[in-house]
Amino acid sequence: MLNFLRTLAVTLLLVACSSTPSPAPQRTWQVLARNVPGGALMSGVALPDGSALLVGGQATLGAVWQWQNAALTAVAVPAGKLLSWASRLPDGSALVVGNGRRALWRAADGTWTVEALPDGDELWGCLAFSHDDAWAVGGDPLADGTSATPVLLHRTAAGWSPVALPKLQQPQVRLFKVAGQNPSDVVVVGDEGEALHFDGTTWTEEPSGTGANLTTVRALADGRYVAVGGSTTGIIQLRETTGVWHTLRTVESGLSGVDAWDDRFWVCGAAGWLESVARDGSSAQAADMLTTDDLHLMLRLPNGDALAGGGNFGAFNATMHGVLLGWSL
Repeated sequence: MLNFLRTLAVTLLLVACSSTPSPAPQRTWQVLARNVPGGALMSGVALPDGSALLVGGQATLGAVWQWQNAALTAVAVPAGKLLSWASRLPDGSALVVGNGRRALWRAADGTWTVEALPDGDELWGCLAFSHDDAWAVGGDPLADGTSATPVLLHRTAAGWSPVALPKLQQPQVRLFKVAGQNPSDVVVVGDEGEALHFDGTTWTEEPSGTGANLTTVRALADGRYVAVGGSTTGIIQLRETTGVWHTLRTVESGLSGVDAWDDRFWVCGAAGWLESVARDGSSAQAADMLTTDDLHLMLRLPNGDALAGGGNFGAFNATMHGVLLGWSL
């Protein structure tokens, strides 16, 4: 009887041990591609098939890549200057803008169309709600090289046209990015803390709560917006649904990219900086430094992975290379 009880106890112990769930595997950042010859990676969008379309290139020659099946592949694209940003529509098509004041549409089947735009130079951001309701922002440099004329373009069924801006406190700024919850709730950010809001009828300048350059803005699922920027010190700004901006957190490096998932923001920036920040700003954790290249692209993928990309932007007028990092199992 005693031996039976001992055997039963051991059996129960083994069953209990075998039923204990293993810890869930954790995603970590790793280098996916280094010294990408096509140039720096500026932006990306997730496509319906789970792959990602990435854009960037050299100052004088834009480039496009597709990240699919753990491989980065160059995609043929109409020739022109650096491509800066991409925005995807629900049907899988995408709007891409870049320098040389150009806009490209990528159809869902992968074919490209070049659209005529008003004359000008630099476009840094875009947002498309549909083919007949899209925005592009930028800043045409002035002769002194230290300031710019802000550019805001709107596409309707009649094509692209400039939009008159309200009187700005700092009239010579570049507009960097545009994001939107819907056609009646759109936000633009730029140099010197510039922030603009569109309510479907009127553009209004808003106090952003900072004088730092705001490089990228994202619309959040809860109706708010998050923007990042800064140079020596990075800054994360939140826009509440009331239209009030405030500083969520400052970090140790200038920031260029941001996306949000789970309960955190992931931000990236100068010299390979990667950091996750709690949505209430209460905590932050920097990731291991995997590159000294600057990072500009931050993109969550449908399968739960994420991408961060950039390049050696210090060689902007020489030859840039790209780098791509992945957050995966």
